[in-house]
Amino acid sequence: MFAGRYLWWMLMGIGIFMFAALSLDYITWLTIQLSGCGDMAGACEPVLRLISGMLKPACIWAAIGVLFMATLLRLHTLSLIWFWGPVVAVWFVASTPILLFVAADAAALTQPTTLAVLPVAFLFLAAFVIYLMFALEDGDMLPLAASVPLRLTRRLTAVYGALAGVAFMPELSRIAGTLLDMPALSVVIALAQPYLQMVLTFGTGSMAPAYAVLAAFIAALAASLLPHAAAPQPSRSTIMLRRLRR
Repeated sequence: MFAGRYLWWMLMGIGIFMFAALSLDYITWLTIQLSGCGDMAGACEPVLRLISGMLKPACIWAAIGVLFMATLLRLHTLSLIWFWGPVVAVWFVASTPILLFVAADAAALTQPTTLAVLPVAFLFLAAFVIYLMFALEDGDMLPLAASVPLRLTRRLTAVYGALAGVAFMPELSRIAGTLLDMPALSVVIALAQPYLQMVLTFGTGSMAPAYAVLAAFIAALAASLLPHAAAPQPSRSTIMLRRLRR
């Protein structure tokens, strides 16, 4: 999926999500007012069940599915699916609870308390999605190509972000145990998460290390867009061969 089409599908997914989160509640209210079912007890139940119970969740999950599939197709087009595909999948899973929370109460997104508890995996995902919107396939520059230290920084910080998504997702143990029908797995994840959190925060219990790694990840992505950083560096053998030719 090329950059223009990827951008279009991402805007479509965001549009579906915003429609479900912001507009469907008003549509439900308007439908109830126009139908007059509020005058009879229980008469509005079918409308509420249809719009709020079926249509809204379907739109939310459809939007998440569009965003996820568009990102995977974009990675496949750029030949980055093998490493970044699993990482992005973890970020999406870790970001799903906050997306569902915002969809249930869109006004909460403007509250400072909600902004303060945004999962760090969601911030990693947002930064990477924005990076993929650039036309990386144009010209001679390879996607995510750069010097070895810069590539290593990107990968290490991305793995840290994926581990942080696993460690700081309280619902993970319940979701994994339910989907796989393995209650023992839920117990193992619930016991392992505090230790993983301690390791990722370096024993401080603060999210400051996670935000510092996030800043390094964003800086590495931004540096990848610079021509001098993205250009592949000649190897030592290439340099020696050039000198011999001279």
